[in-house]
Amino acid sequence: MVKQNIKEKSITKNLIANVIKTLMTVLFPLITFPYASRILGASGIGRVNYANSIITYFSLLAALGITIYAVREGARIRDDKEMFNKFAQEMLRINLCTTLITYVAFIVFLCIPVLKGYKGLLLIFSASILFTTIGMEWLFVVQEEYAYITKRAILFQLVSLVLLFLLVKTKSDDGWYAALTVISSGGSAIMNLWYSRKFVDWKKRYQYEYCKHLKPIFLIFGTSIASNIYMTMDTTMLGAMRGDTATGIYTAAVKINLMVSTLIGVISTTILPRVSYYIGKNLRAEYEKIMKTSMNILLLISVPAAIGMMCTSDILILLFSEREFISGSLAAKILSAKVVVAAVNRILAYQICIPHQKDREVLISTISGAVFNLAANGILISLFGVTGAAIATLCSECVVFAVLTKYCKNIFETKRMYHRLPLYFFASIGFFAVRWGVNQVTNSILYQLFATMIICFIGYLVILLLMKDPYLQELSNALTNRIHKKG
Repeated sequence: MVKQNIKEKSITKNLIANVIKTLMTVLFPLITFPYASRILGASGIGRVNYANSIITYFSLLAALGITIYAVREGARIRDDKEMFNKFAQEMLRINLCTTLITYVAFIVFLCIPVLKGYKGLLLIFSASILFTTIGMEWLFVVQEEYAYITKRAILFQLVSLVLLFLLVKTKSDDGWYAALTVISSGGSAIMNLWYSRKFVDWKKRYQYEYCKHLKPIFLIFGTSIASNIYMTMDTTMLGAMRGDTATGIYTAAVKINLMVSTLIGVISTTILPRVSYYIGKNLRAEYEKIMKTSMNILLLISVPAAIGMMCTSDILILLFSEREFISGSLAAKILSAKVVVAAVNRILAYQICIPHQKDREVLISTISGAVFNLAANGILISLFGVTGAAIATLCSECVVFAVLTKYCKNIFETKRMYHRLPLYFFASIGFFAVRWGVNQVTNSILYQLFATMIICFIGYLVILLLMKDPYLQELSNALTNRIHKKG
């Protein structure tokens, strides 16, 4: 049964589908943000992102750690149709209760006078809380339905793109810009509800057991809260301490980092259900193999991506925003290093600790990062503004890495996971020389960007092929075999 399930749901196919979906998620802001930033300006973008950062906390309250818990536990029992059916209904019912409580808290929160100018945006963004709950994305991740998730995501991104150009035309259209996110999540939720009937019989009734789920859900919820504090507190505190313009400038730097981090995070996200499945079935050899492969592929991609972003962050900001955002270039360079650390942290947390039910340890690590982030932002933002926020965020990720590594040593031999890191670093360090050389040839930022990217990409591949990198060679052999078969 195990072999049949793995054959039916190829990890490679899952990864390809998830990469396509995430790539679209990355490309979408590349198109929308430059247009929106030019129409709304730094202040308008700052208002929208400030409101969105606030709603993030309410979304966390509604989610209550259910998504990660449902993926972990659901993957273990997905072969048992009856058990999974009951489990899915329990998860949705718990989530609906937390969503109701969240909306009550949100209504009270809106009465705070300082939020008077943001009420409209907050109300618009708040609709996404309900849509996320009834959308049950975790259900399709458990079933590894990445092809469906990808098709649906692309459909609504295209709809949002069309609506952006139709509805966002002046500086006063920040409400429409915010609404595009809600429209997309609403459409996805309706489609998910309909499609979920393939896996769950919602009409069937059981003797529900809610209490046994609550403790691990609350532990994961605590982890999510702490994690999002050091992920969004920089934007929230920057807005409160330095105003909307500083937030808008920082957002331009964060957007570049977030796009690359999101794409790289696909590896961990895609593999989590399979990791939980292997652990649930006590398939240790398969688990260790997939762990080694996923970490090496992650480093192979994230290290050159981070160094490449450091080389080109100023060009990217100029291309995708206005010149008024260029002061966020240094922050973007600092945040580039975060790409590697955050990617490694995802594997330590969600492929080692969480599948082994070490929720408490992950909670401690994220609380450590959140507490550090809160203190560091308070000091560094007041001293260095946008750059200070970037430094605080990077250092927070390093704190989380240190604590997670301590706990992971008791479960998995983590040292051997990084043995290819120096190779990928030295194969990428020449990117800086390439950027300098390109600058001497042309002043066009477009030529500078594309020339730097192409030369660095080809150079990186050549170096790895000469060093006989096993993962790159495996991919090269697979492509060669496929071409020969077609020929």
